[in-house]
Amino acid sequence: MPAELNTVEGMPLHIAPDRQTTGASAAGSAARTIRAAIQARGEARIVLASAPSQEEMLANLVTDESVDWSRVHAFHMDEYVGLPYGHPRSFAQWLHDRLPRTALGSFHPLRPGADPAAEARRYAALLASGPIDLTCLGIGVNGHIAFNEPGDTRFDDPVAVRVVALDEASRRQQVDEGLFDSMTEVPTHAVTLTVPALLRAGTVVVTVHGRHKAAAVAGALTGPVDPACPASALRTHPAVVWHLDAAAASLLER
Repeated sequence: MPAELNTVEGMPLHIAPDRQTTGASAAGSAARTIRAAIQARGEARIVLASAPSQEEMLANLVTDESVDWSRVHAFHMDEYVGLPYGHPRSFAQWLHDRLPRTALGSFHPLRPGADPAAEARRYAALLASGPIDLTCLGIGVNGHIAFNEPGDTRFDDPVAVRVVALDEASRRQQVDEGLFDSMTEVPTHAVTLTVPALLRAGTVVVTVHGRHKAAAVAGALTGPVDPACPASALRTHPAVVWHLDAAAASLLER
């Protein structure tokens, strides 16, 4: 069954019966943006999330033969502080394992290392060296985007990348989704792109699965636009496309 098309405040909202269909639909949106950027400028610069919500989207996207991956330059939006580069639970490694490495134009990993603040500055400069065409992200159970946490987020943040402390709900989500075995293993800090950096992209594709995300989705789409729900900032962007499975959309009026 194809995704059902709705709108919220003018934003396209595709609701599909399952995560496989949702992922394929989101990949289609992402691929169209990438192709348009390559046609216009000869390359595409994209920011990707590293999360279970992105599995099906990325699996469909990287096998899309209409995308010339040699012209795609990929960045990611957050990374734990305290995990060595190449750690199997790092976000950079998660993406590295899923991107088409032999064909990709380039992949620029975050490497917090011993000086996360210096890495934040380096990565901000790298992002600023050209346009960002696409951001692909999910939202957290507490409404975070990247690791911009409720109560610790500015929609007008003056920097593009910063070091942050992780909310307990965000850390718990990593365990609940099977990414870590226990809370004691989950790092307490991360380097993250800020809200303005995420929304600098020409297009934002949002993919969310699961009943456990339904309250966050409803808050982001129908609640106040407020840093208490960082994902609500997506409503300020002129080109956001949402892709939800039926469970994630279950608290929305349709």
